[in-house]
Amino acid sequence: MASLLVALAVAMACDSPASAPTDASADEPHRIFVVHSYSDEFSWTRQLHEGIIQGLAHEGLIRDRDYQLQTFEMDTRITFTSPQQIEQRATEALDALRAFAPDLLFVTDDVALEHVAVRYTEESPDAPIPTVFAGVNIDPTIYAPINSLEAPGGSITGALERIPHTQAFATAKRLFPDATRVVILADAGAGSETVRAELQRDDQAAAARPFEVLDFLLLDTFDQWKRAVVDYQDKADLIAMVNFHQLRDANGEIVPPADVIDWMVTENNLPELGLVADWAREGVLVAVGNSGLKTGAYVGALGADILNGAEPATMPIVDPKQTDTNFNLARARSLGIEFQPSELDKADAVYDTLGG
Repeated sequence: MASLLVALAVAMACDSPASAPTDASADEPHRIFVVHSYSDEFSWTRQLHEGIIQGLAHEGLIRDRDYQLQTFEMDTRITFTSPQQIEQRATEALDALRAFAPDLLFVTDDVALEHVAVRYTEESPDAPIPTVFAGVNIDPTIYAPINSLEAPGGSITGALERIPHTQAFATAKRLFPDATRVVILADAGAGSETVRAELQRDDQAAAARPFEVLDFLLLDTFDQWKRAVVDYQDKADLIAMVNFHQLRDANGEIVPPADVIDWMVTENNLPELGLVADWAREGVLVAVGNSGLKTGAYVGALGADILNGAEPATMPIVDPKQTDTNFNLARARSLGIEFQPSELDKADAVYDTLGG
């Protein structure tokens, strides 16, 4: 698997041409269905999707030549957020899935795994569809169709998403050596709760952590977020941010993430550490987290292996540890911070505007 990851990284970096098509390309094209929990409004979703296509291409499977692709976006982060709406979107996705009758299913993030992949497998045990997931925070073995991480035992395998706390905190300590205290903020979405539980479980990492974690706050509303940021200006040296895309206003509506960033730029004077790599694109000072593109390429290659005869039942579910470190220079200027050129040279991406 390590050699596969290296090969994928080299291929993407060099933009190398795809290898020769598999033997299956001479037959009827494969049918691949992708269900995203969110929408392409989120760069994480866009990058996962692009990565899946790149991973398939690296293994010789070219879209519209070797496979037909159909995509369904559940859009459960902003538009369809209630349990009833999520169930309705899942039903629509399952209807589209059955109509398309794919040879392979990809699902991204927790909602699509639970409400589409697992539900389909439980409802249609006699017609399994090989399935590969990505971006899943929860332990997927809570679902009956998945026996274990080491040997899934059924039609579902994939890649976990585990926030790289140790790497992120080490990077922040190198950038801000005098910092000793951090507060972690997140919206109250289900993914944030999983991240907090994971951090609290990791006692071994806590002993070696370079910062004292003052608190890990799950916040429902934008007003709660504002109060927390203001309250910790004199208590913390650093604000770490997990998710901020499901904060609600006084009317219960989702606050646009750009509005959160605009407020942070005006009112927050502490360095920010994003625990999702793409938050730097949106305006967070520095972000260390999982790469949607690299993770997508990893699961795309798993899918190609399945189409070439591998069995999901025997393909271990792992955290592929495909991370990026990104900086936002516009935010750095607003805080009066200047990064060493050596740090920027090592970065995966450097942005110079707020909001991408």
